[in-house]
Amino acid sequence: MLESIRQQSMEVFSSIIDHLPNIVGALLLLITGWLLARFLRMVVTRLIRTLNGLLDRQLQGSTLHFVRISKATEKLLGYVVFWSTILVFITIAVGLVGFSAAAAWLDRLVVFVPSLVSGGLIIVISYILGTIARHLVQHATSAADIAHAVLFGQIAQISFLVIGVVIGLGQIGVDVTFLVILLAIGFAAVLAGFSLAFGLGARSMVQNLIAVRHVKQLVRPGQIVDIGGDRGRVLEFSATGLVLETADGRKLVPASVCMENSFSVITRELADEKL
Repeated sequence: MLESIRQQSMEVFSSIIDHLPNIVGALLLLITGWLLARFLRMVVTRLIRTLNGLLDRQLQGSTLHFVRISKATEKLLGYVVFWSTILVFITIAVGLVGFSAAAAWLDRLVVFVPSLVSGGLIIVISYILGTIARHLVQHATSAADIAHAVLFGQIAQISFLVIGVVIGLGQIGVDVTFLVILLAIGFAAVLAGFSLAFGLGARSMVQNLIAVRHVKQLVRPGQIVDIGGDRGRVLEFSATGLVLETADGRKLVPASVCMENSFSVITRELADEKL
């Protein structure tokens, strides 16, 4: 009994002695990978901060003065570089020790890392571009005195981010066909809603725009007209109607009123009569 225990202990000890160089080498690899990962993370952080400083100096006073890489993005890129490096060295160390099954699984994971990193970078870049687009659109709409400038800026940012997420997930390997179809349906529904709202809201405007073209063929400035009880001299045509000089002052008559009601054009002989 004791002899059997002693023999098994010697076999285990002999196995450990045989694998000791590999274990020591794996530990040295892990330490080297950890140091290299910290160094690369520091390099990425320094590069981002240098780039932000350069952007601050070059874009100071311009409309793009806000363009910079945020602290959150800086930390995210640093962690990605750090753990990607650690994962590569862990894979090498596990293969060196002799854990073939774990090494094969880690090999597949390492092969997947570049696609994961590139997809994540695409999403991060789309977020940065979306932020730039939001500020530019918001600034342009505010300068043009257009209402809801903040809303238009947010729509521009979300559009960039959605496109970036779809492309990034496709780069990672996720099947985005269903997501693309869903987004297309949603976009079509929103576009149809805007079109319907615009059509209903601008119906009277469109009617007047079409009607004023026909009225110009029947009436000239300077003539006296009687439109639905409104009698006056035509001074000019606006984009949507006629400007009349009446006894009570100037009055704008929508062109659609002329098409919906009968109106009279006073003859030239009576053009000098009092209104």
